[in-house]
Amino acid sequence: MTLTTISPRRLIGLFVVAAVAFLSIQALGATQAHAGVSQRVSYVKSGDFRTLATLWNTNAEAQFDCPAGAKIRVRYGGGWFAKNRQEQTLNCASIKRLSDGKWSLVVARMQIKVPETGYVHWNYITTGP
Repeated sequence: MTLTTISPRRLIGLFVVAAVAFLSIQALGATQAHAGVSQRVSYVKSGDFRTLATLWNTNAEAQFDCPAGAKIRVRYGGGWFAKNRQEQTLNCASIKRLSDGKWSLVVARMQIKVPETGYVHWNYITTGP
């Protein structure tokens, strides 16, 4: 069977079926997750740790580089049962990252403790649909 022997109606039908198959494949591929980055500026008072973001059942990451001497961490839970993880000190020479995944069953807080009151520039990155 050649193209000259296929009726125009059948040719249009085959074209429609191919187009629907192509669009279906494209729709399935659209479920991939992409990261969304938002640059944030937070005014932080010196003293104890201050919460920058509160997370629960989500994937998120934060990136910091300054101010030098600031301490960052992720605090899971609350009260006496709280646990601190990913504790790092900023040095303005390299980027430090905090991350939290969906596996976390308790609330997680990204926190910072600065040596002097001022503004902190940081990136908040979310992943997922």
